[in-house]
Amino acid sequence: MVLVLALAASVFFAAAYVLQYHEAHEAPKGLFLSPRLLLELARHRIWVFGLLAMFIGNGLQAWALADGSLAVVEPVLTASLLFALPISAAWRRERLRAMEWIGAVMVSAGLGLLLGVGSPTVGRADMPQYEWMLVTLATCGLGLFLVAAGQRAPWPSYKAALIGGGAGVLFGLQDALTRYCLHWISRDFTHLALSWQPYVLLVIAVYGLVLAQSAYEAGSLTAALPPMTVGEPVIGMLIGMLALNEQLNSAPIDLFWEALGAVSMIWGTWMLARSPLVVGKTHPRWHKFEERVLHHKSDVL
Repeated sequence: MVLVLALAASVFFAAAYVLQYHEAHEAPKGLFLSPRLLLELARHRIWVFGLLAMFIGNGLQAWALADGSLAVVEPVLTASLLFALPISAAWRRERLRAMEWIGAVMVSAGLGLLLGVGSPTVGRADMPQYEWMLVTLATCGLGLFLVAAGQRAPWPSYKAALIGGGAGVLFGLQDALTRYCLHWISRDFTHLALSWQPYVLLVIAVYGLVLAQSAYEAGSLTAALPPMTVGEPVIGMLIGMLALNEQLNSAPIDLFWEALGAVSMIWGTWMLARSPLVVGKTHPRWHKFEERVLHHKSDVL
């Protein structure tokens, strides 16, 4: 059930990526990294549909986290790119190419290896307050560092990648805080209301959304999406394994296959994110490809 919910969440996240990028990339440059960017984008119907898809995905993901561990749910989120391709292909009435099929197989095989061989344990949903503070400060610090580096990046692709990575880092922390809130909401709501985690969760969710849209605005989806879709599960799994006592099988042969699965997922995700079906034919890289093809045809003729 947990895997089904996580996969369903990935479908809605995939739709959100495609729809939100369509509008955020054309947003006014003066709103870059500003919360006012969300207010501007909220005036566009397609972006609002993307936001609704993201909310549904977050709800399904929270449902999965209520019963499963971060080490199980987070890797499944990388499948969002797997679903983004057919959504984009159907929208553009195109077919998948060899690169997309290879990337899809790599993501699927890597995910199967990581979950099948790793057999992650559920772990715990809470930890001492000082550990929560250390995890939150360290993760936010990493996210802000990536954003600061992105602001100084000389090229749009680097800017989009670094800020997208910052968004992914915050989304990973958001997932861990969500699991904490779900743990306490039915056990002791007063304890939850008096703790700081749900309020930090709200701030992280909003600022993470601002960073994601700013990454879409800064550069191509090719640059922004891979660090975002890889950053969230990596940070979520690290928090789960290092702080929430979630464990993978640690026998040497198991670690080899787990590492191979993780590398396969990351490589496949990168290949899928560079697909013209995700990027769109309006991307400069696709135009350069078309120009080379047309130039070759003219030479032949």
